Amino acid sequence: MFNHSEEKIEYRKTLEDLWQRYSEVIYKLCVARCKTVEEARDLFQTVALKFCENLNQISDREDMLPWLISVMRNTYMDARLERQRTMCMSGVLDRYTEYANFCEEESLYYECRPVAEIRFALERSLERISPLERMLVEMKFYGGFSVKELSNIFGLSENAVRKRRYMALRKMHLMLGEWFGMPKMAQ
Repeated sequence: MFNHSEEKIEYRKTLEDLWQRYSEVIYKLCVARCKTVEEARDLFQTVALKFCENLNQISDREDMLPWLISVMRNTYMDARLERQRTMCMSGVLDRYTEYANFCEEESLYYECRPVAEIRFALERSLERISPLERMLVEMKFYGGFSVKELSNIFGLSENAVRKRRYMALRKMHLMLGEWFGMPKMAQ
């Protein structure tokens, strides 16, 4: 039994020597790949963990450096792709342009219409557009779905969703303009 623990100690010492031989090269490659020192340390630590996890499979190799370099490269690319996949919540909203720096209610010629009248006009204008356009408008403004989500739901490109929604809103604006005498939308 004493002999068995001695073998384990020798095995660990051999592996530590192997890691010490390659660790400096791997760390330099990690620093060269990454933008910050923290990223390089994280990458180096991940490579070290993978080295320890796969020790049984790679211990019989003469040169472990190619395996370690490929692990480092693949781990770096996975982390980079993951950073590109995640999106800040501010990027989820649709972009729009602010046209005025004061709200409409503060304008000189603002006219408040009765809510029931506006609701009736909106319902009538929604009835006159196509069913797809109606779903796009309702899901966007009542349901709060983003353009990307609508694109996935309807199987259309994001550009097609934006264009159809724009055309539906334009038709509705023209109908509301006829009823309320609003100015026409710019072409």
